[in-house]
Amino acid sequence: MKIEKVIVVNFRSHHNTRVEFADGINLIVGQNGSGKSSLLDAILVGLYWDRPCRILRKDDFQRIGSLSTEITVFFEKDGVKYQVHRNITRGLAFVKCYENGSWNFLDSGQRAVREWMERLIPYDVFVNAVYIRQGEIEAILESDESRDKLVRQVLGLDRFENAYNNLREVVRIVKDKIKNIEDYLTATSNLDELTSKMESELFEVEREIEKLEDEIPTVKDRLDEIANELKRYEELESAIRCKQLEVKEMEKELEKLKVKLENVREGIEKSLEKARELEGLVEELKEVENDAKLYERLEKLRKTVAEKKAKIEGEIKLSKQKLESVEKEIEELKVKAREVDELKKVRDECIAKMEELKPIVEDYETVRNLKNRLVELKKELEFDEEEILRLEQKIEEAEKRKEEIQRKLVEIGEKMGGIESRMRDLKKAILELKRAKGKCPVCGSTLTDEHRNRLIEDYVKELNEVVKAKKRLEDEEKELRAELIDIGEILKKERVVLRQKDILSQIKKVEETLKKYDVERIEKTYEEFKELEKRVQSLEGKISTLMADVNKLEGLKFEKADILKRLKELENQLAEVEMELKRDGFSSVEELDNTVLMLKPKYERYLELKRAKDELNREKENLEKLKREREIVERKIKTVEDNLNSLKDELLEMERKYDEKMHERLKEEEVSLREKLAGNDAKLKELKKRRDELAKRIEEFRSEKEKRRSKEKELEDLKKAVDRIQKIRDKVKQFKAMLREQALAEVGEIASRIFEELTDEKYSGVVVKAEENKVKLGVIYNGREYGLGFLSGGERVALGLAFRLALSLYLAGEMSLLILDEPTPFLDEERRRKLVEIMNRYLRKIPQVIVVSHDEELRESADRVIRVSLENGVSKVETCIGS
Repeated sequence: MKIEKVIVVNFRSHHNTRVEFADGINLIVGQNGSGKSSLLDAILVGLYWDRPCRILRKDDFQRIGSLSTEITVFFEKDGVKYQVHRNITRGLAFVKCYENGSWNFLDSGQRAVREWMERLIPYDVFVNAVYIRQGEIEAILESDESRDKLVRQVLGLDRFENAYNNLREVVRIVKDKIKNIEDYLTATSNLDELTSKMESELFEVEREIEKLEDEIPTVKDRLDEIANELKRYEELESAIRCKQLEVKEMEKELEKLKVKLENVREGIEKSLEKARELEGLVEELKEVENDAKLYERLEKLRKTVAEKKAKIEGEIKLSKQKLESVEKEIEELKVKAREVDELKKVRDECIAKMEELKPIVEDYETVRNLKNRLVELKKELEFDEEEILRLEQKIEEAEKRKEEIQRKLVEIGEKMGGIESRMRDLKKAILELKRAKGKCPVCGSTLTDEHRNRLIEDYVKELNEVVKAKKRLEDEEKELRAELIDIGEILKKERVVLRQKDILSQIKKVEETLKKYDVERIEKTYEEFKELEKRVQSLEGKISTLMADVNKLEGLKFEKADILKRLKELENQLAEVEMELKRDGFSSVEELDNTVLMLKPKYERYLELKRAKDELNREKENLEKLKREREIVERKIKTVEDNLNSLKDELLEMERKYDEKMHERLKEEEVSLREKLAGNDAKLKELKKRRDELAKRIEEFRSEKEKRRSKEKELEDLKKAVDRIQKIRDKVKQFKAMLREQALAEVGEIASRIFEELTDEKYSGVVVKAEENKVKLGVIYNGREYGLGFLSGGERVALGLAFRLALSLYLAGEMSLLILDEPTPFLDEERRRKLVEIMNRYLRKIPQVIVVSHDEELRESADRVIRVSLENGVSKVETCIGS
């Protein structure tokens, strides 16, 4: 796989970034916080979202204030070009393939694209084999425990450990289930006895039900007979009561009719008297009718004239008031127009001043960023310059001492080799002398016992001296290695010192840069600029507000002309109203009012008399109505009296047929039988309910028996399952150990080949040993095994890189792409040079390498340099050819 191009939109500090990668070594370089590593995170999100969501959350990388985050990755795999695009915010994604000169869709949707990518290059392979994250090489060199943690993470051994622990939990759950089943079987062991008891009880209940079912019909038959007889008596009793009520109601109705007839007769007398009075008033009405009609016509004319005149005069008054208001507003707007001209002049002066200050203000953002950076660096600084120099000197002395000790160890090793060789020779010579017969194996002369013993004695003395010499060398080696451990503790502080030195260097650079600026003058100028800016904004607001009013001036002038024109029209209308009054014979409104006032009493009398005529007509109609009603009431009284006599005869016949005592005896017998029947029904219901409960319980017990047999079989299967799971668990543990051992053996072989090449075969191999929660790492030099303390700083970096590359090669088989994120943190100058050398000699064998670093020295080995910088919170990218 080779990455060709990445397009990033609204991802962290990247607004719209386009980066192209070439074959060879691509270096992404820039200061901390500029957005370098964000490009790697964007590649990971673009290819595999949402797999990285456990370490990268959407809210963490979406640019503040943006609507959506988009990432497009162009890459090549096995000679085929692909394009993966994702819009994270909207949940859109697609993958395309370049064939026959055009891009063709392969799949779409976030999940489908992720699954397609998993099939092409699995996520675990990419993040563990291709992508070497920041701090991983350091973790390899830090301790055996951190190295073991990294190996487990990269090789995925934690999954086997999780499986082993999960199986233990499964065993616990199955055993709990076995315990529950055993408890259930114990609790249900007496099911047969309970079933037998319930069957006996069920038999007795069914016998009682049968007895009650025979008795209940007899009681019901007698109840039916009594009910029929009672029904006949109750119907007769009800009929008697109804007849009695009918008689009473009819008597009441007859009384009401007689009262009504009397009232109607009185009403006829009163109506005749009122009609005679109304006929006299109608004659008076005819005398005043003409004067009343004249009043109505003149009153209408008076109201019309008064309304028109009041309306016109009111509108004239309002128009004059409006004219006065408009003239006043016109004068006020003329004052505001002059004020606008003055404000514009002041605003233009402020803008001119701002243009003069603008070049200085542009430096303010740079100065502010430098001061903020200086504050952050000083927070990180833990030592002063003198302390750093003292610690550097101490580390340098420790390095020199370490090299001196390593030389001595090599010399001791060489001497030990000579001594051991001499010891073997002496032991061999002594053995040969002891076995020799006749001829001396040393000088060739005749071998006597005296000669043999003398030579052996000499050899033994020499052997003792050699053993003592070996012991002295071993003691010296032990002391040197103990001192080497102490030196190692001192050298562990090297990273901290280098980081502090780097921070101090950055502080000095920032301070030097700040000295180039007149900070106080820039800040004062910036404050002046901001004040002017605020004032311009304030003036613009005032001008805008005033102009909104001034723009109304022309409209008001037109409005004034319209008002004057309307006043002229209203005066003409008022003159027309007065002319209309004169045409009707009145010289003034007052003359008209007097005439109307004089006619008003006659009009009011006319209205009173007009009502009398209508009342006379109504009264005549009422009289005829009362006469008709009198005839109707008289006929009704005759009918009601006949019906009442008939009802009384029917009532006497019904009372003769009814026996009240027999009716009461039947009621009492019915109550008694119903109580007996209710008791039997209730008892029968309870017995049937008990029968159903018993039948249900018996059926449940039978089902429970079946369930019990099923549980016994399940118990047997679960016990077998526990054994099988335990065996699987043991196999998982064995497989994990075997895989770890096998993987580390292969990783050791691959690392040995890489490390030998990186060190020009100075070392003949890398030793990898697995222990409980530890992975020990060492090297072979002159046939002997040494720990990491034996290596120089550059060699340690080479070994860490070789081991990490070996892990990647073990997972991927071969490497066409390698990504390194910040491989140089806390490295001293020697180690950085060594990394550059490694990149030039070894990493160039990989078709494409992407390195992210803030270290400018790595430019020496890069084929392409991608420089990332932060400007006003936005990452900017510049690409150039490496040097």
